[in-house]
Amino acid sequence: MGRNRKKKFAYRPSDRVVSRASAVSAFLGIVGIVGYGLLIAGSFYSEGNGGVIYGLAGWAILIMSIVGLRLSIKSFEDTASMVIWKIIGCTTNGLVLVFSAIIFILGI
Repeated sequence: MGRNRKKKFAYRPSDRVVSRASAVSAFLGIVGIVGYGLLIAGSFYSEGNGGVIYGLAGWAILIMSIVGLRLSIKSFEDTASMVIWKIIGCTTNGLVLVFSAIIFILGI
């Protein structure tokens, strides 16, 4: 006799399934956007003299967005879960990556 096994890779906030990878990627993307906002505000507040701390925080946000984008792309393999969180994760992490590329190209 087979047992009913619950999916261990998904959350169920309602009757719809949200995959863990897409939820984590959306969270990382939102944290990246908020983090860049805080870095910009802190840089303006310190009049551009933020030092190494702001640079290291920028690198950390870049690495978080790469991990989040990888998770969101990987979450598209799970077809049983909701697509909206996968799209939110891809979009937010993609925006953070594009913003990081612009900052590095301009040399700000």
